[in-house]
Amino acid sequence: MRLAKKKKKESWKERRRRAAIKHQKALEAERLRKEKEPKKGKGWPRSKVLGIAFLVMLVLVVGVYAAWQNTQPASNENSGLPALYTLTDADFSEFRGKIVLIDCFATWCQPCIMQFDHLKEVNDKYDGSEVVVVSVGSSSDSVTGLRQFKKDYNMDWLVARDTVGVFNEYDVESIPTLVILNQNGDTHYRNVGVTDASTLMNKIDELLGP
Repeated sequence: MRLAKKKKKESWKERRRRAAIKHQKALEAERLRKEKEPKKGKGWPRSKVLGIAFLVMLVLVVGVYAAWQNTQPASNENSGLPALYTLTDADFSEFRGKIVLIDCFATWCQPCIMQFDHLKEVNDKYDGSEVVVVSVGSSSDSVTGLRQFKKDYNMDWLVARDTVGVFNEYDVESIPTLVILNQNGDTHYRNVGVTDASTLMNKIDELLGP
């Protein structure tokens, strides 16, 4: 009967070599596992960033267009609304030599609407070559809104939107505010609140003389 051969004792170097091979295989397996995993993107995907940028740009363009459109007169052909008068400056120098009755108002102001009957009476009495009546709407009102308002209330005198700072020029803090300018453009009369036609006519007659 043969005796079993004793297993040769593994040397220290051999054990080190086997351990290194095992470690290398483990590293390789870990590398292959990571390659198979779906990669996690850093930050937002490019398509999402481009989409948000497009939406921001669209909002800006729409906002700028709306602001521009608000300052433009609507087409007479399409709307059938009366045109607004375009002011050239806040001191009404284009009317030098005439008496100017300025009515500062807004479309949402109920007392302003009450003032219109008095303005119509004044406008009907005087020749436009001597007295000019101008209702200046707040800059918060849109062009289309003012034009519709002029039509609805039969304002057959000049109606303008305050694009030149009339409210600031005459320190308008409450509406309606009525201002009468003499032929030189100086303030002859100013009143806050509804002013009756007779008062306005008396002040105008003072400037016209006998």
